[in-house]
Amino acid sequence: MKSPVISPMTTHLSFLKTPVAPLLGIAALLAGCAGKGDLVACPQVTAPLDTVNGYQLSDESAAVVDMRFNGVSAVCEALDNGDIRMDLAIGMKLKRLEKNNLDDTVSIYIATAVVDADDKVVGNDRIVYQAGIQADSALKYPVIDYRVTVKPDQRLVISLLPAP
Repeated sequence: MKSPVISPMTTHLSFLKTPVAPLLGIAALLAGCAGKGDLVACPQVTAPLDTVNGYQLSDESAAVVDMRFNGVSAVCEALDNGDIRMDLAIGMKLKRLEKNNLDDTVSIYIATAVVDADDKVVGNDRIVYQAGIQADSALKYPVIDYRVTVKPDQRLVISLLPAP
């Protein structure tokens, strides 16, 4: 039995036939986005242990909802004046403890405090976020977006607050 004849491999550089102008236009567009701001390491974000979870009643049916922080991520940019703009994504885990056939909402109250190097509060804010929970759904994982500006030697503290 004869072995099949294998021809030598040839490569075709077809991308060289592509017009260069569109590629240069795309490269210029991407380069224009690259210089928008200088990303820097984010200041510390902390939460006191006794404020990372809690129970609250839903707004419509008064069902008990277990809520807790489920992670925080941040992207930070250095501003021209030396401050740092923090864009946070605060993850939450909401668990309705009672079986419920109603669409419902729950209000989430979060306190924020900007703390300086001497552990003094130099600014604070309150976030109120409403999350919807569908009928027959027990779990919900909303993400709360929040933006704050801090000095380089400051940190951010977040805390779940009880409903008013």
